[in-house]
Amino acid sequence: MSGAWTTISAIAAGALCSARRYFRWIQQDHYLPPGRASWSFARMAPWAIAYVPTGCLASLHGCRVHVDYHGCIADQWPQRLMWVQNLDLNEYGEANNIVILYPQAKGDSRTGTGCWNWGFPKDDTLFDTKMSAQLLTVMNMLDELPRTLELAQELPFGEGPPSSRAPVVVRLDEDGYQKGVDVDLQVMSLSS
Repeated sequence: MSGAWTTISAIAAGALCSARRYFRWIQQDHYLPPGRASWSFARMAPWAIAYVPTGCLASLHGCRVHVDYHGCIADQWPQRLMWVQNLDLNEYGEANNIVILYPQAKGDSRTGTGCWNWGFPKDDTLFDTKMSAQLLTVMNMLDELPRTLELAQELPFGEGPPSSRAPVVVRLDEDGYQKGVDVDLQVMSLSS
């Protein structure tokens, strides 16, 4: 019994499998669905983070994906990075060939800073369905995951989002939030 407990403790501590020290940064705004009458504000941060385990670097074939939806969290990258680095999900992904996707909601003073839209139909009448702007953005990233990860920039743990970005034209409301999106690249869509 004590041998099994030692093994479980070692796995929990990450002693048997440590995560790679790099994240992939994904430009989420490239995956926003086209604007439509159901939503006016996506309230998504510009970047999502992905952890790609060593066994999935050459090919995603045979790898699974876990999406981690953060709770309400400060709209600053140091706190968000602390979240994704300290959950031990990356170590779990490394040990089991699971890509960990960390989409990032921005929120606002109404929905809560850094919160997902769990109850504000004024921003998105479909907020509680799989057709909401936020969930469609995540689904679009997942539908194109190999390409998404190929286009993502990989940086070491502890570094914030990349400073250089592909040109994207975003219309903002008076509070600086995305009103609708005009992207100069093709917007990925859900496959039927």
